[in-house]
Amino acid sequence: MPIEMPVELRFPMGGTTPLTGGVVQDFISLARKASSSTIGRQQIIEKFKEFFAIASGDQYAKSSNLSWAESDLEYHADRAASDAPGFIAAFCDACEALENWEVAVPGHQYVNNILEKHSVPYRVIENQLVATDEHISPPDPVIGTAESTVSRALADAKALVGHSDASSAIDRAHTALHGYLLELCDNASIPVENDASLSRVFKVLRQSHSALTPDGPRASDVTKILQSFAASIDALSTIRNRASLAHANELLDEPEATVALNAVYTIFRYVQDCIKRFDNA
Repeated sequence: MPIEMPVELRFPMGGTTPLTGGVVQDFISLARKASSSTIGRQQIIEKFKEFFAIASGDQYAKSSNLSWAESDLEYHADRAASDAPGFIAAFCDACEALENWEVAVPGHQYVNNILEKHSVPYRVIENQLVATDEHISPPDPVIGTAESTVSRALADAKALVGHSDASSAIDRAHTALHGYLLELCDNASIPVENDASLSRVFKVLRQSHSALTPDGPRASDVTKILQSFAASIDALSTIRNRASLAHANELLDEPEATVALNAVYTIFRYVQDCIKRFDNA
């Protein structure tokens, strides 16, 4: 089934969102990896070329050989890149058409990985192209023994933002941060109660983990910022319990929900960066 696209993306008001050359090249590289034992490589390239030509409003014509087909694919992809939603939909629809020919093609997760890598504010969720909130920047995926819990919660938060709004994602982002900090305490053999609140875990980690001890320029000022983080975490926990989908609550309006979610992600990223610096020292 072709990718579903909301009317506001199919017929944007004002200017369209273009894709950079780096995004286009990543998608072309992905297209070139599609393979089949039943049809030739040129047929695969032609199908991507056909859908990109339609997206850009160009007339499609079959190339005389594989080399020209790949060159023409780049031309039509570059032309289609002036409208990001149309480009993404064309790529996904070409993949679906090829899959019907029993060609091995990349799934939507590969598409989303490229979009996330380049901070393109769109995602494909349940066969629908949706606009994400470009003001919300999720932290990096977490690798560790709690990966299944923490990473799943982060993925849920990203999907909820893409499919709904920031207020829907606060609970899952809060859960991800809590699980991540508990995991760091466990890895560093820092004792903390199993039922410790997020505020408590953050405090213990700051006091006991060498990675989170500011000792560079303006350390005292950085400490003040970290203390404000602690106060933010207290407020975030209250918001999570009383104004998120964790319970039957009245949700925050979008601006307040966005700043709350970004606060979670800022703390998450700060801790990640400190751990990376510590591990690489």
